[in-house]
Amino acid sequence: MNSLSTRKCKGKFSNRGHTLIEVLIGMVIFALGIMALASLQGNLARNSGDSNARTVAANIAEETIERARNFSQIFTDPDGIADAFEDIGSHPPSIDRGGVNYEISSVVTDYYVSDTGDFTTDNLDSKANADMKLFEVSVSWNTEQKFQIDASHQTEGQLGSGSISLTDIISKITSPAGGKVSLVNLESNGYAPPVDYNPGENPDIVSIQLGANKFKESTTPLPDVVRTDELVETRFDVVTYSQDLEGATFLRREEFRAVACECTLRIPDAEGEGGLRPTIWGGNDYSTAEYVAKPFGESANNQQSSFCSLCCRDHHDGGAGEEDVAGDPGRSRYNAFRSSANYYDGDFGPLQGDHKHYNRNRQGELALADSDGDLYVEACRLIRKDGFFRVAQDLRQEGLNNFPASYLDEETEVSEYSTYVTDAVGMYEDDIGATDLYELLLPPFLTTLTEAAVMPIPLIFPASTLVTASRMEPGGIIEQQLRSRGIYLDYMSDDLRAKINCIELGGDGASCEVPNVTTALEIIPFYDVQLTWLARWNEFPNNNPVDVTNETIQDKNAHSRGVAILMDGFGFSTDSAAAHRGNLGLTATDPIDPWYLVEEETQVLYTLAQDPDLPPVLTDIVISGTISSAVPGIKASDVEISASDAQCDRTNTGFECVLEVGAAKPSLTISNYSRANNLIIGCSEVLIIQGSEVSANGWTLFRLPGVATPDANIVIKQDNCF
Repeated sequence: MNSLSTRKCKGKFSNRGHTLIEVLIGMVIFALGIMALASLQGNLARNSGDSNARTVAANIAEETIERARNFSQIFTDPDGIADAFEDIGSHPPSIDRGGVNYEISSVVTDYYVSDTGDFTTDNLDSKANADMKLFEVSVSWNTEQKFQIDASHQTEGQLGSGSISLTDIISKITSPAGGKVSLVNLESNGYAPPVDYNPGENPDIVSIQLGANKFKESTTPLPDVVRTDELVETRFDVVTYSQDLEGATFLRREEFRAVACECTLRIPDAEGEGGLRPTIWGGNDYSTAEYVAKPFGESANNQQSSFCSLCCRDHHDGGAGEEDVAGDPGRSRYNAFRSSANYYDGDFGPLQGDHKHYNRNRQGELALADSDGDLYVEACRLIRKDGFFRVAQDLRQEGLNNFPASYLDEETEVSEYSTYVTDAVGMYEDDIGATDLYELLLPPFLTTLTEAAVMPIPLIFPASTLVTASRMEPGGIIEQQLRSRGIYLDYMSDDLRAKINCIELGGDGASCEVPNVTTALEIIPFYDVQLTWLARWNEFPNNNPVDVTNETIQDKNAHSRGVAILMDGFGFSTDSAAAHRGNLGLTATDPIDPWYLVEEETQVLYTLAQDPDLPPVLTDIVISGTISSAVPGIKASDVEISASDAQCDRTNTGFECVLEVGAAKPSLTISNYSRANNLIIGCSEVLIIQGSEVSANGWTLFRLPGVATPDANIVIKQDNCF
């Protein structure tokens, strides 16, 4: 019975089937799911299209700005080839891309630079053109667009509206060589149509003659220094132009930056990690640097230049790139003049081939960074390439020249100096013209440019000697701004030297792969830079009969360096300016490796003091040493010094004091260092502290002994001493 009953029950339920209501409910649920899925796909497609539209709009805004930056002439271009400076803001009202219509609008504000250097929207001096324009571009979109769901279904909907805005400042000096490649149909020779250019005024801006009526000059009287807390950034531009009876025409602009940074070392642990090779000059333009797997770094804090992210990441050697050239280190190394001792060897594993990096330990000494996460300090030069700054080869100062205040005021003096520069650069290039690995040659090759006093031809400009010393006397010159200029030459790759040699052998620009070039000097990468406010100035005898100012570098060059001031006494003063030959020469910051002093260049000039008053009589006791910092963010180069019963000078890396005869309590005070909420004090293993104060400026007073004390090093310490 039980078995039969069970079989009957199974048969009864298995034959029941589904009711019409159940089927309808199931269809409704399925339909709702399909509708939700379709809606989801439509929203995804619509959101994807909206995101793509936003990206395209940003690209259009960038292109509009870069097209404006590459204007081709000051006055309106009748052929409409490219935007002229006064036409900035004129552009197509709309652009169609990918089926989407983008509306472009802009606001242009003219700015003028007054005689005092202030920026204003008022044209107070009735200038023909504004000095710069604030260019604000907005790109908006709001277009109907169909979204395909599958092969047989599509939905229509309003693409989400949106707007992208970008703002930039554009100088009236165009920069086609440095601007980002934009959608402009320029002539095939690579040079834009003529652009009016006004050469700078002597003595601070010096035009260097290149031949064929072409000239090169820095566009600012002195490099612009940005200095805030730990941020150090120096800026200068170099313009090449031609000149005839009708005026000057712009040819090329090169925009440079120099930064000093604190970085964190990263040793690659994955394939492909690394950075870019150095950007180098190729004769026509700067190279597009290759990305290679190699050690790299990261910016260690946000209190420094925004360019430090690039500097820390890229300024490393090592690795292997497809564009590297065997036997030509200028293409793969940031400083091809480094000795082999400056590189990590095979004992350092993944760091092999990179140049060594250092940080300061708690004793203020340079300590090698060789592990992932180690801090180190770095200095870089950057160049604008295609609208973006890239880390370039290190600067290489090959000549330093100092002048009294009156020199370079006259056109004849400018011509003398310009002739010296071009002759010395030409001799330099001739020496290395066909030589491989010229960075390894010994003197007389390539240590520095030939000095004017020993040129193999009559003096090009009068070198400073005791006979030609600048006279300073009461009632006459009692104060003058001495001047210093550095001549920089990049390491030249084999490919660049081949083009230079081709021109020098009589080839024309086209056949030598450098169109529109007529002289080798046009493509030799050299720069004449004002270093007056970046070099360290000193004098001998110290401070008398002439004292030369030597203040800490400040923002916007609000400091005094190189001002010779008549003190007491009669006789000659040997005044000198010293600057690091590499990137640190433009950042004026602390040494970043043990070879700093080897790379320091010093040149002298002479002044004759004629004051009847007697200066303090000095002993032959000299106490000197270095100043360094063991506190992150506190730069030893910022430390100021003063003295009592001694004549002290601040040098690039330290100090020098000469005791006065009969000095009762000779002392040295160091100052201008501080850190909020921290006790920071100066320490020395030799000098005895007489007092100190923690304040907004901070200072420590040391007693100077009555005997010579070699290596009286001072370290700025935090919380304790040694």
